[in-house]
This record gives sequence, structure tokens and C-alpha cells, in this order.
Amino acid sequence: MDYELRLEQVTARPLAVARGAAIRANLGQTIISLLDQVWPVLRAQGVRTGHNVVMYLDDLSHIEAGVEIFGHFSPTADIRTSATPHGLAATAVHWGDYAQMAPTYTALRKWCADNGHRLAGPSWEVYGDWHADPQQMRTDIYLLLQRQGDSLPAASPTDG
Repeated sequence: MDYELRLEQVTARPLAVARGAAIRANLGQTIISLLDQVWPVLRAQGVRTGHNVVMYLDDLSHIEAGVEIFGHFSPTADIRTSATPHGLAATAVHWGDYAQMAPTYTALRKWCADNGHRLAGPSWEVYGDWHADPQQMRTDIYLLLQRQGDSLPAASPTDG
């Protein structure tokens, strides 16, 4: 399969998220469960929203699943503010079923290695609008890259 793989200077996207951990076998269920915690809070507060986003801060052991937010949001005990990282990222678009993203990740990681781009750690997925035809579902995948000549990752708005 052909992928459009590219570098992109990304800016932070503000998010409202729930935190969790998963194993590969229950990743989809975990993401849905976390999003099911976030959406009622956003609706209750009347927050203007964008796309669903899942961030992998440390592979599957530390994930944040949430929603892009625009405007004011008041965190709760379980739903906090966060943001995607900013900096240089390698990115690809996955078209199709969410459970079939592994080949896109593999192609993106191989492309990074082949082109001398070192991964910084965090990665994230931005989910496009739902479609009944799985082949019409778009997911943008981002892998944060290390800055050139630096052994540290680019700064993240969640650092601190």
C-alpha cells in the first residue's frame, strides 16, 4: 500500500482528556471508555469541540483520549486539559478501519529510520469524521521527532 508520508511543523491542539492505560488487545475498548468520560463533560459545559484525539505518551502504558476544545473548559476530577505536542512531526494519513492502523505506523516508522529522523517518543492520532463505510474513515497519525542535534524531544505543552 502507498502512503503519503511527510514532515510537518505542528502546533499544539488544546484538548480535554481522560487518562488511561491499555494493552493492544483492549486498546479500542479503552479509547471508547475514555472518550465516553470526556464527551458528557464537554456537552454539559457547552464547549465548542473538534475532533477526537488519542495521544500515546509512553506507548500504551500512558494514553490520553480526548477531544479538541475551542474556548473555555473547566477541568473536573477526571477530565483535564492537555494538548498535543508541538514541533516537527512525521505524519501519515490512514484510511480505513481503526484496527488496521499498524501497517501505516510501520511504514511511517520505517520512513523515519530510512531518512534519519529520530523519534522523540510521543505520538498521536486525530480522528476524522465518522463514516459508515470504514474505507472512508480518516485518521491522521503523528510521530514527534527529536530536534536536529538534540537528544531531547521538542517541548510539549504538557511538560512541567
